[in-house]
Amino acid sequence: MVKDILYLVDILKDELFITWDDETTNKRLQRIVANAIQTMNHKIGSDIDYTIEGMEQNLFINYCVYAYNGCANEFDNNYFNEIMQVRALYEVLGYDE
Repeated sequence: MVKDILYLVDILKDELFITWDDETTNKRLQRIVANAIQTMNHKIGSDIDYTIEGMEQNLFINYCVYAYNGCANEFDNNYFNEIMQVRALYEVLGYDE
């Protein structure tokens, strides 16, 4: 799990154009990513591996960007359709099993 968080932090750093390696920044990003995993799993209704490229990772990283900028409360309104699309996909996959 820690390895996954560090990998996702690297992706988030790329998205945010963070090129420096600072302990305070890294801790903040690790906290954002760890919290975002729980938050996005709740929104989607399934446990997801966000290290795999695709719609889920893109949605996850966008949530992290919102959280980094202090406006996570605006994410649901702006990404409602994408959240519902991913949620519907996992509902179908869950039904299949």
